[in-house]
Amino acid sequence: MLLTVTPNPTIDRTLHVPQLTAGLVHRATFVQSGAGGKGLNVARAARTLGCEVLATGPLAGHMGRLMADLAIVEGLPAAWHWLESGETRTCMLITHDSGDATVINEPGEAISNEAWAGFAVHVKRLAGQARAVAFCGSLIPGVEPAALSALARSLVTAKRTVYLDTSAAALTAALAQPTGLCLKVNRVELAGGMLRAVDSFSTAQVIEVGQELLARGAALVVVTLGGEGVLAIAREACWQANAPRVEVVNSAGSGDSFLAGLAVARLQGQDLETALRVAVACGAANATTTMPGRFEREMFEALLRRTEVKCLTLNV
Repeated sequence: MLLTVTPNPTIDRTLHVPQLTAGLVHRATFVQSGAGGKGLNVARAARTLGCEVLATGPLAGHMGRLMADLAIVEGLPAAWHWLESGETRTCMLITHDSGDATVINEPGEAISNEAWAGFAVHVKRLAGQARAVAFCGSLIPGVEPAALSALARSLVTAKRTVYLDTSAAALTAALAQPTGLCLKVNRVELAGGMLRAVDSFSTAQVIEVGQELLARGAALVVVTLGGEGVLAIAREACWQANAPRVEVVNSAGSGDSFLAGLAVARLQGQDLETALRVAVACGAANATTTMPGRFEREMFEALLRRTEVKCLTLNV
């Protein structure tokens, strides 16, 4: 089973307008609400690939109860941790005919370190059932940045792989002490977390930083490079994959679908090169759909046949 942990859940409201122009009144032609957050998208994509999943996160208030109901209606298996106070956030995804989606993320209400400690106990209990755990998304405000990666590291065992896909201060803390973790980041996040200048952060430098993180104890470093594809940096080798061209409808959730593909393929016993192909095809398939994490299996399989991976020669 794959357990997905969303530290800062949200209700995602997706609206479509034919054209989006700042300062004007728009009338949406499509509206849909769903249980949201990166971990929920990972769970959706993993289910499409036939993997048993369980989602969790801290919920609170009326919006938290609505989010739990939306997950039930969708058929997403979940075991939530209920906070004593506060309100779960709502985020907005606006799609339109002329390009990618516009996303507006609320920060979420702050919680105490004590409340986080209760959630950590909950996650550790659920992880006992899982062969892989994926921590996905931003850290809920009010919690010490290092708390997320500390919880993730505590779940790593010889039989359980733990993935971490986060941002901001929580990512910086994870990069400083990544022992045992499979890190999934984009180039900009990695540069910021390692205090490097983004505009001069070449692919070769990304590989060097990945190797540095492996030396610090990371199990795997996967870096998305935008138009240059994806790098998977492991102790045995480094692979680069390029996504097949697709007509992008909404790229929100593509990174989450990528992570789902990587985790599921590895749970199914695939080698890293094959798992990277699966991950890239999942991310590309997601970009062809309106709703994050909800791509068609047929589209994924068609894109998988067009996804190429090459092993890079490293100067070590």
